[in-house]
Amino acid sequence: MSNYFKDFPKILYLFGNEISPTAIQNLSKSTNLINQIADEISAYIEYEIKDFERPDTLSYNLYGTSEYDWTFFLMNDNLKERGWPRTLQSLYEAAEKDYYPDWTCKIDFAFDTVDSAASWSIDTTDPTNTIQLYTAGQKVELGGKPMIVKSKNLQVGEITLYSPYAKADRDSDFSTAGAINYPDGTYGKLLESVKKEMFGTYEYRNDSGNPIDLYFGEWNEATQTYNQPVTKIQFTNLDHLLEQNDELKRIRIIKNELIASVAGKYKANLG
Repeated sequence: MSNYFKDFPKILYLFGNEISPTAIQNLSKSTNLINQIADEISAYIEYEIKDFERPDTLSYNLYGTSEYDWTFFLMNDNLKERGWPRTLQSLYEAAEKDYYPDWTCKIDFAFDTVDSAASWSIDTTDPTNTIQLYTAGQKVELGGKPMIVKSKNLQVGEITLYSPYAKADRDSDFSTAGAINYPDGTYGKLLESVKKEMFGTYEYRNDSGNPIDLYFGEWNEATQTYNQPVTKIQFTNLDHLLEQNDELKRIRIIKNELIASVAGKYKANLG
């Protein structure tokens, strides 16, 4: 990032429980200029950030100097809020190690659901026969090893587990585990599959790309019923991260012939 923001006016700000305020740049200081530019189609063009492109290198390639890298963030709220997009390699590594490091179990619902007309409903009549027992924080066993329920998503029929021993079991292979159960062996549930959390289901979608419930389908507001779509496309946690990252890549940039004028006016309005 360039040193452009050193020119922002300073304000006194109290951090936490401090008694004495600290003078910092007022990064919230703004004018209507950027908002006007962002809404003025003749002042900007659309651009898609490429892999390994940084704000300073993009500024240099577009404008011949790295000093305008800050304009990308002012012109695009998603970059201000979520940061610069990752490379595919770093995103994959972050997904595996940071975002989704644990294990996700796909429940075999043959013992948990009853066919009611055209829709599915969870059978809660038998307390030993429902995944509702597996609440967050519940101690369980998977593949003979102790695990703890991290979360569950009834819409996709999956439970995510983590090891109380952190990395010790995080690198273990649970893909062949056939069941999940309480430590005393009770309330066992058969599993369709066990996979790394990054490949677990974020949601299911229909042909139109709209989220749907795997078992109940898509809610129809007009008929107040669930419709069962023919196509149910799995959208994984990794797919979700990739989609969000791709959204960050599509940005607005100020046209080359206007960048110096816009930056100058913006800086003049800071004082």
